[in-house]
Amino acid sequence: MKRLLVCISLIAVCLQMNPQTVQATEGGSSYYFPGVSATFGVGIAPEPGFMMAEQLLYFNGRAEKAVLRGQVQLELKSNAIYNYVGGFYTYKKPVFGGRLQLGAAVPAGFVNVRAGANTNNQSLSVSDAASNLGDTMVSGALYWKKGKFHYKLVQSVFMPTGGYTPGNMANVSRNYWGFDTSFAMTWMNPKTGTEVSIMPGILFNTKNHATDYQSGNEFHVDVALNQFLKPNFAVGLHGYYYSQLSGDGGSGAKLGSFKGRSLGFGPAILWMPKSGKGNLSIVAKWLRDVSDTHRMHGDYGQFTIGYKF
Repeated sequence: MKRLLVCISLIAVCLQMNPQTVQATEGGSSYYFPGVSATFGVGIAPEPGFMMAEQLLYFNGRAEKAVLRGQVQLELKSNAIYNYVGGFYTYKKPVFGGRLQLGAAVPAGFVNVRAGANTNNQSLSVSDAASNLGDTMVSGALYWKKGKFHYKLVQSVFMPTGGYTPGNMANVSRNYWGFDTSFAMTWMNPKTGTEVSIMPGILFNTKNHATDYQSGNEFHVDVALNQFLKPNFAVGLHGYYYSQLSGDGGSGAKLGSFKGRSLGFGPAILWMPKSGKGNLSIVAKWLRDVSDTHRMHGDYGQFTIGYKF
């Protein structure tokens, strides 16, 4: 059971690496990626020491309209792939009665965007693609435990360090700062192998000065219901809810407040193969939107490998 908890906490840490892909606000997109935060044992504290993670995230979706490069784009279609590489260190000495962890991750990404419309029996379309390094994410988290309940308070900061070209439809970077504060709670029953996690959070955005677009602040909550079929293998049903708290602003917000809302869910699996002296965890999941307003409607894929030394 100790190895089980170590591996679950490892994969939970890996999944803190939220990407900048497609949701609400400018371009119908956001730093928040649905379901990425609450997967397997998100609130369980990792063992002290260093861990590394690689996370591949994929999105494919469409929207009737959104603002990109300062213009309203119709019939917008987009797909994106981000590969995050990150490192995290967990301290042994307690901080405020909990376990402190600090970390950072940097993605390499590819984004492809296409927009078009049919007018006067004519079909018009424009497309763009970009590949570059994405925006750096740094985070700090505190973990606590009481009985079968595990808790985590995490602050993530997204820094606009990635490739961004004003006027392009496709950009790997979002070109503004994001500050995401989240609180996770996990209930784990070791006897039955049943686990339930929930992680609400609020994401505050700064202005993209290149487009004079102020993306609104966002509320999001990820949930996960998991069952271990074997000590090293689990399946789950995961979901998310997203709602934009404040409208978009600035001269670049051609569609007004453009407040978004969406809901989705899908399956997930966790496998923890033998890996010598370390602990290896692999997660694969797929979520699909079932309801959305002013957001890209699509699918979200995730594949994560984490290793605890």
